[in-house]
Amino acid sequence: AMPLLVLLILLGFGLRLYTLGRLPLLIDEIGFAARAADILHGQRIPIFAAGHNGNPATFSWLLSGSMAFFGQSIFAVRLVSLAFGTLSIPAAYALGREWWSRRAGLIAAAFLATYPAHVYFSRLALYNIVDPLFALLALAALKRALRYGRLTDFGLAGMLVGVAQYFYHGSRLLPVLMVVYVVITIYKATRQGRKGFFIQNQMRFYAAMLFAFGVVSLPRFAPMLTGRLPLTGNLDNVRLPDDLGDNALRSILAWVGQADVSPFWLSDAPLLPFAALLACAMGVIICLRRLRDPRHVILVSTLVLTTVFGGIIWTAAPLYVRYMTALPALVLLAALPFEYMLKRTGLNHTDINRKDAKDAEIQARYRWKIWLVRGFIIIIITQGIIMSVQHTQEAYEHVPAGLWEEDTLARAAAQLPADVEARLSVSDDFGTVERITIADYVAFYGQRRAITIITK
Repeated sequence: AMPLLVLLILLGFGLRLYTLGRLPLLIDEIGFAARAADILHGQRIPIFAAGHNGNPATFSWLLSGSMAFFGQSIFAVRLVSLAFGTLSIPAAYALGREWWSRRAGLIAAAFLATYPAHVYFSRLALYNIVDPLFALLALAALKRALRYGRLTDFGLAGMLVGVAQYFYHGSRLLPVLMVVYVVITIYKATRQGRKGFFIQNQMRFYAAMLFAFGVVSLPRFAPMLTGRLPLTGNLDNVRLPDDLGDNALRSILAWVGQADVSPFWLSDAPLLPFAALLACAMGVIICLRRLRDPRHVILVSTLVLTTVFGGIIWTAAPLYVRYMTALPALVLLAALPFEYMLKRTGLNHTDINRKDAKDAEIQARYRWKIWLVRGFIIIIITQGIIMSVQHTQEAYEHVPAGLWEEDTLARAAAQLPADVEARLSVSDDFGTVERITIADYVAFYGQRRAITIITK
């Protein structure tokens, strides 16, 4: 299993590294990167305070560290997302292994390594790609804690959930999902009359998890309270849109091909490629038929909550980047059909290719089913690789002319002496958004300065 996992990590890393710095910075990337440059030049922005648009400043601090080593460049700020995106691949393996089996872990890792949306957003300096890593690890730690009853595992799960709070506010759903998982687990154990550790010592274990979460997340939430920011951070656009019905429908249909409306995606590619969509759909059907299992409840709940809080109650939907909150559910849903299909054959769950006598006999009897599973997994991986490569070219071609112009002007203005005002002559393609973000773009490449925009 480990050699294959290493190959998947290297494949995922290569896809995410490919053309990492080719696109100009996009809107929120500019804001995060500009705050990072401010930090790099000595501006005192508390690491646990609100930063760009009221979002946590933690992400900008990470970008600043990368810029300190690799310079003020697009490549440098996107290295952070590349690192978190790549680390999510072994985290997906850990989640699949803890929740089902090593085989499920490998399939989940293979899906994530080549999943086009995750590959693409791992190339952008956006904080949405960070907290899914901690969500994957936290859910794996929780399952491990419930299985073995170790206080340290409960504490680790709480700490990981706490760390996730320092990035995208979609991570607020994670504590809810974990509480649901624990409640259902306790309820099932009570109904079955079992007196396991999670009933006898539940207060001690769950108090440890809650305490770890509180200690780790307190610096994140304290400045929000003292600074009179809403408890969930930058959620100014979280309100019922005027076209609630249509917006809700678009949010739901995002899973099956509704086009992204954001300036980040820059492509007509769907959120889920057809092969992966088919696998995930079969995974949802399996979950709906087995809702007595808390694992299946969590997967379905994650999709529902992500759709509601990632699209329906926002003023514009869908934005694919918000759907990265559902990543732990997606990797498991993609693996479930194959896990259950191979489990029914009786094949050793730890290794599809194991060659002991029993498994050799099983492989001979169910050869067609095993090859069907392998073939479908190969199709998912192949389609993901092709779409990830194609998406790069499509995104490059869809970059607005004004954004290229903004990048060029920002580079030139950053070369001026620090005390010189930048007078920028812009074309008609230079839109309203570029006029708002140009000061930050210049700050990213150099440092803050006065800017005057002159229309040609």
